[in-house]
Amino acid sequence: MVNCLNRIIVAGILIFLSACSKNPSFLAEYQSRYVVKDGDGNQYKVVYKSRSPYGCDIFVYKSLDGGKWEKAGIIPFHESYQSWGYFLTWCDGILYFVFIGEENGKKWVYFSKSLDGGNRWSIPLRVNDDVDGERRYPKIASIGKDIFVIWIEENEGFGREKGRKSGIYFCSSSDGGERWGRDKWIGKGEDTWISVDKSGTVYVAYIGGKRKNIIFLSYSEDKGKTWHTETTGGLPLMVKEPYILSLNKTIYLVFQGTRPDLFNLIPGTKLDYQIYYLKSEDKGKNWSKIIRVK
Repeated sequence: MVNCLNRIIVAGILIFLSACSKNPSFLAEYQSRYVVKDGDGNQYKVVYKSRSPYGCDIFVYKSLDGGKWEKAGIIPFHESYQSWGYFLTWCDGILYFVFIGEENGKKWVYFSKSLDGGNRWSIPLRVNDDVDGERRYPKIASIGKDIFVIWIEENEGFGREKGRKSGIYFCSSSDGGERWGRDKWIGKGEDTWISVDKSGTVYVAYIGGKRKNIIFLSYSEDKGKTWHTETTGGLPLMVKEPYILSLNKTIYLVFQGTRPDLFNLIPGTKLDYQIYYLKSEDKGKNWSKIIRVK
């Protein structure tokens, strides 16, 4: 359990230092949030390669230093595409992988894991309930044998077949991914992130608001059975890519933001996003002033 939590705790320390001394390590921590490392420092990445007549092969590559990459293994699945979304993470010696795949005309959230550094992978299991929907961008977090997955889902129902409401859905497993519970709707938004702290509290951050200027923080202290949601309120920024760091009782919400103006509304304009953060001592009920990381 300690290994996968070290990153959360260390990141929290770095962000605190950055506010005082502008420690560049904080920037590296945020920018490397998608870099997957094991306890020995080996790095892993996922590569999709098109396959005839359709679909992709999903390969996992391994590197000792992030320079030279070698093929480690392949995820055994037929129809999936990178653009549908996937997420890879490591915890306590195990690599966990979630992705969107299609089977019998339906898109499902699938889960697979590797116990030997990415060489061999389990047969992917369906995570979500058997309900029609357009699913994308899954993410995963874990602590011990508890695994938590979120994804974005759009209702595809027409007429009388209304289906279930669109939004961010959550599902969990308490036995290392062998069995999964029922889906739970969390809220509506986009650009999600999920993390779990050393106490087992699960945090989900996502972007909402017509101007994309509100960050929502949903959290569960009972492994996803019940959820509480707080927001930052309307921020004076257009925001994206939220990230959650937890240190003791302090939550740091890191994100990228840009100040909207008429120039930003011109099609094709490249927006100037900067990294900011907020912190809260009461799980998002109250937030500090916005701090820009320089």
